[in-house]
Amino acid sequence: MNDKIIPKVILHEHIEGSITPVMAHQLAQKNNIPFPSTLCYQSGQYNAKEYKNGRYLYDESKFEEFINTYDTVSSFLKDPEDYYSITYDFLNRNAKQGLIYCELFLSPYHICTTEVNGELIWDKERFNQTLSYMDKAIIKVQNDYDIIVRYHVIGVRHLGANVVYDTLRFIQNNYHPFITGFNIAGNEMIGHFDDFKDSHELAAKLNLKKSYHAGEIDSNESIIQAIKHGANRIGHGIRAIENKALICKLVEKKITLEIALTSNRILVNELHGDIYQHPIRQLYDQGVRITLNTDDAGIFGTDIEKEYHIAHTVFGFSRLELLDITLCGVQAAFVEDSVKSRLTEHVLSFFTSNDKLLLKKNINEKEYNPAIIERFLGYQKLLLTIPVN
Repeated sequence: MNDKIIPKVILHEHIEGSITPVMAHQLAQKNNIPFPSTLCYQSGQYNAKEYKNGRYLYDESKFEEFINTYDTVSSFLKDPEDYYSITYDFLNRNAKQGLIYCELFLSPYHICTTEVNGELIWDKERFNQTLSYMDKAIIKVQNDYDIIVRYHVIGVRHLGANVVYDTLRFIQNNYHPFITGFNIAGNEMIGHFDDFKDSHELAAKLNLKKSYHAGEIDSNESIIQAIKHGANRIGHGIRAIENKALICKLVEKKITLEIALTSNRILVNELHGDIYQHPIRQLYDQGVRITLNTDDAGIFGTDIEKEYHIAHTVFGFSRLELLDITLCGVQAAFVEDSVKSRLTEHVLSFFTSNDKLLLKKNINEKEYNPAIIERFLGYQKLLLTIPVN
């Protein structure tokens, strides 16, 4: 693959899950919190070249252990300054690798709730201060890199439909201009999308685009239900490979899957820890719009460069296909059309002369799925009006 950098997009990263073991140690020390000896592998017990920032220790075959690790790591966050630290750390590391657009998933439940006598108390001041500090971290990264960031609000489904709805009601009363999306996440096996009817309706009322976690741990039926309730994108969605009619629907409606290769290898039992069994190539070849994501970058020991590298080396995605994946991410971004246009132009400016020749060749030979050819034709048309390198 040509070494010329490929601009990258992340549509799926949980901010608490971005905390690396190195950062977790720093947070625990700062906040005088005991660090469990069993939370991470010790030095020498893991591949330090692959896991540059340490490696968490949990049974990768058990989703519940991942959730417990996530909650433990999240508990080290005690004030808005901590969110500044993790936001800057994640964005800065990935911006160095070509990240130009990112949607960070926020969980107000994790950020600003406390339980008093069995009742959840939502701290408005704490939430607003936290986002203010995250905004500052974004601005600091933007001083060095050309990157745009938006926020995505998470409703944690395994906490129940009432908590998910209360999360949206809280956001309704605590508006932030960078909050453009709503997500139902957490343990897919708990709760049916029909259970969250009030939340679906309120999200639409608030003009929040929907990206629901589905088809990762649960069956392809969960993807069908997510779409029924207005999901514009699907978090993971790899179980769509089981249903040809669903694949056709995804292609027809141009619904994008937020795929996270490293995360899926670890959490999806059907893959048996074997990345080669991942259906990303089959989904792409059938015309489904996909993006590459980090999901919980710190917990899984990944970054966006690693995800693009896996796609290229394991699944044979060419440079042109990876540029297509980035552009799919731009087109599916929950951001204003003017920003989409600017990002699209930016990505297209990275097309080399060879990229343009391959684009023309693939269009003429029509060996790709018609949906991909349609995208390629769109790029070719735009490239006529945009200066390229």
